Amino acid sequence: MKMKNINLKNIRILAVLLFAITLAFSCKEKDEWGDNFEQNSLTPIVEKVFLEDARSSIADREVTFARLGQTIRLEGNNFLGVTKVYINGYECSFNTTLMSNISMIVQISSKVPTIDADADVRNTIRVEKGNKYYIHPFEIRSAAPSITGVSHTMPQAGDVIIITGSGLQEVSSVEFPGGIRAAEFSDSEDGTTVTVTVPDGIDKSGHITVVCANGGAHSPAYFNFKEGLLHNFDDVQNYAWGSGIDNTALTATVPATGNLPKSQGGYQVFNVDGNLAAAGVQKFWLNSNNAMTIMGALSGLTPVNECAIQMDIYVEGEWNSGFIRFVMADGAGDTKYCKLYEPVYVGGAYNKAAFVNPNCWFTITLPLDNMEVQDGVTIATLGDLIAQMSKASYKQMGPHFVNDGIKDVFDAVAATQKIHFDNIRVVPLAAPAYSDFPDEEEAE
Repeated sequence: MKMKNINLKNIRILAVLLFAITLAFSCKEKDEWGDNFEQNSLTPIVEKVFLEDARSSIADREVTFARLGQTIRLEGNNFLGVTKVYINGYECSFNTTLMSNISMIVQISSKVPTIDADADVRNTIRVEKGNKYYIHPFEIRSAAPSITGVSHTMPQAGDVIIITGSGLQEVSSVEFPGGIRAAEFSDSEDGTTVTVTVPDGIDKSGHITVVCANGGAHSPAYFNFKEGLLHNFDDVQNYAWGSGIDNTALTATVPATGNLPKSQGGYQVFNVDGNLAAAGVQKFWLNSNNAMTIMGALSGLTPVNECAIQMDIYVEGEWNSGFIRFVMADGAGDTKYCKLYEPVYVGGAYNKAAFVNPNCWFTITLPLDNMEVQDGVTIATLGDLIAQMSKASYKQMGPHFVNDGIKDVFDAVAATQKIHFDNIRVVPLAAPAYSDFPDEEEAE
């Protein structure tokens, strides 16, 4: 009996100690959480996610995904007392002053991992409060993708072209003007390029749209912009005269094989002999009276940074010297109203390795902004430029191949590359904004 009493006594003591410990921790939690102890001890629950964007037509929009850097609002219950929010496993900041028991604002850090997040936390929001937590499934995308260039903007069906940009991973569709979708395309692992075979039936101009894991992006609306053709050696002829080169079209298909862009009927060649001497110049002049009429395919109010001269070129050999100067208004000198394509002169230095020959036809784009002007003339719009072209001493414009070097840096040598050219045109450079939400894009 005595042994039994001792055991019973020990059990009672242990029970009192456990109760005291529990009471102590409860008091500690209550002291920390204050008068809202009962509410704050409940598990937080996320029911909905809203995108906060003051620039949008819907500033507080319920969404099923968001991007790095965006601000979201969580809606649910029991948020008071939340101490941490993890997105894809990465801790993100939130504003406690804007928190209520049913709503809280969270900033998605630009450091949140996306496609490389661990599988068990990818596309999740984890809200923690003490030893309680709630996991809400929610898609997190990288920053919006972008298109910065198209290797050939006037290709033929069956040509393989390359779209360059950023965030172009896991591409699901490539759509050309007129709603025509490509059947064959692939993207690079780093999301910087999409290689696509041009489909049949494209008869409209406009932008290319790429849709991928991170959303979508539009190219500038310069694809297939035949409305702006100034000269193509075939059915659009505005030739005036040439120096070292004429308008007699060459027609042999170059390159002869492969599925990369080839010549399209007639074309001409700068430095056909592959030995243009230092300081040598070859000029191809167009009738700018006719060209100015064609340039009316774009509004005269178009800002000059939203339009460009494009031409397609094919380079035989290594580009070792010289550059292309496109003169818009003849008679104003070698630097006025001109745009340059200088693939081996980078940042005022000579770098022969900067030009990587794709061994096929490709498009060069010369934006018409930042022209060196004279007499205090401001060129803000395409109309301003056309006005200066109409005042030029000679009504001619066009591309030249100039084999000059850089003063005090590099003396030109004999140029060995042959530069085939075709499809001289004026094009728009503006790209329509791509919205993640169709209602906004339709309203633009």
